[in-house]
Amino acid sequence: QKKESTVEALKSVGGAEIAAIVGGILEASERDVPILIDGFIVTVAGMIACKIDPQVCRCLLFATKSTEVGQQVALKTIAGIAKD
Repeated sequence: QKKESTVEALKSVGGAEIAAIVGGILEASERDVPILIDGFIVTVAGMIACKIDPQVCRCLLFATKSTEVGQQVALKTIAGIAKD
């Protein structure tokens, strides 16, 4: 249920570029390739990927911390998923 609602939310409000980034993150994670997360939009894509597959958290490497409030929320969400 959670995965489906996340995918539906991405379809509704995410652009094609975010969907493509999410897909790339999911594929890299499946292949155990480290993923460099740099900036707000890519952090949001990483959060969405983690909601679809919590195992993604193990591959994420964060390069920057933006002043964007949205990125701080996304980072906290990813940290919560990683703890579970």
